[in-house]
Amino acid sequence: MELSVQVDFGQDLGQNFGTLFEAVDAQGRAVAGAGFPGLYNTTCRNDRRGLQFFVRPPVDTVEPQIDALPRFSDAPGSYIGDLNGRMFAIGNQAAAPVRSWNATAGAWEVTPEYGDAPLRKGNGDGMMHLGDGLLAFKDGRIEHNGRQILAAPVNESIHHVYYAMGHLFFYHDRPGEEKDGAFTRVCALPWAPGQTAPPDLADAIARPTTTLHETTWVWGQVKRKVLTVTNWGCVLAFDGKGWQTLRERDGKSYQVYAMLNYYDRLLLGQYPSGSLHEYDGEQLTQREKWPPAMPGVATTSREAQSLALYRGDLYTGVWPWAELWRFDRSTGQWSLIRRLFTRPPITDRVGHPFEAEILTYNDAHHAKNVWNDWGQRATSLAAAGDALYIGTSNKGGSLRPPEYTFVDDAALAEYGLVHRMRLPGHLSCQARWVDGPTTFRFVVADGRMSVSQDGREIASAALDAGTVSGLKGAEVTWGSGLFGPLSGNLISRTEK
Repeated sequence: MELSVQVDFGQDLGQNFGTLFEAVDAQGRAVAGAGFPGLYNTTCRNDRRGLQFFVRPPVDTVEPQIDALPRFSDAPGSYIGDLNGRMFAIGNQAAAPVRSWNATAGAWEVTPEYGDAPLRKGNGDGMMHLGDGLLAFKDGRIEHNGRQILAAPVNESIHHVYYAMGHLFFYHDRPGEEKDGAFTRVCALPWAPGQTAPPDLADAIARPTTTLHETTWVWGQVKRKVLTVTNWGCVLAFDGKGWQTLRERDGKSYQVYAMLNYYDRLLLGQYPSGSLHEYDGEQLTQREKWPPAMPGVATTSREAQSLALYRGDLYTGVWPWAELWRFDRSTGQWSLIRRLFTRPPITDRVGHPFEAEILTYNDAHHAKNVWNDWGQRATSLAAAGDALYIGTSNKGGSLRPPEYTFVDDAALAEYGLVHRMRLPGHLSCQARWVDGPTTFRFVVADGRMSVSQDGREIASAALDAGTVSGLKGAEVTWGSGLFGPLSGNLISRTEK
């Protein structure tokens, strides 16, 4: 197979770039495809320029290889993302250094974009590619290519920044009590790279939250709408002019930790159903038992915390037993890849790992420790190179209390690990930004798959005959598929 596509993405206004092509066999299975995932996992937007190219057989017979990377810190929690072709991780503490995984050296390294400066995951601090540079948001400031765009006023904060549809999105707080002028609001502020005048916070299209100090863990976009969900369960959509409330706060738990563009929908990973919800641009609905619960565990108080696309399939990580699930769209079936922890044994007598032991301890010591603090999270997913990486954590990243002898050293050692899963036929690579038309070329030949941009190869991997056996006769669709519709002008394409 040899495919070439020339596309012009237009002005970079934070859009998801979407699908370049998808090849489907006679049974309806996508056996090859390429595109840019639109993904946000628990305060981290994955790299918009991370281009995925996959090739896979008509039927999967190869089991994934899964191994745990060496620890990058002693923290019992890790959250991961990808930037510039590498997976990076931060500890689940108030401020933690960022480390990147060097797959060639098999070692953690200082992340060049962040250096040794700590990063506050809880504020959604981070970076994203925008145009010819980086949009950075940290400590209440937003910068583009090192130039300050916006800063929070004195004694106020700007956090959980997202950029899409030519708007800076963020939560804006003034701490304190309402009677003293405190507020929390969700903002959409028009701004585009290259404009000479800085944006004025007074021009933000703002929607006050129902209560003070509401925040979010996630943003997403689909069909010219931007979505956010507060930690109190208020679901808000911005259509370019104003905010629409899709779900009011009602006192019932409704929390969303991940959003992912999947074909023509935006998927949301939700608690406490443990199921994915979806937004089609108009309606927000729940997909029942999507995924189901692992056999042998309780089916309540579950959390679909992480999402990703890898090798043509949808993956999700589920609390409280750190289950990793894969969805095969052609069969409509979910399959459990594995539980990412080995201790303690699963049970349906309680909802969470170590819950019974913590309750027993509380009774014996008249304590009020949180009974689900040592539940097990698959916090976040990130694809880089040939692998899918999975971060793990306890509930809040808290250290083990000395008196918790039931969480022994062997059990503790599994918290905070980053796991790596690999299957043949996947490439994640870094695309360059080009003002104007750019050409991508995808080749499968002579036991090898490769991606080139404007005549320069940017990634390759070996392939066996079984992996490519479904390509013959597959029908190619351009500009639509797994990664959502193409956002740009498809100028030309060739197929051999």
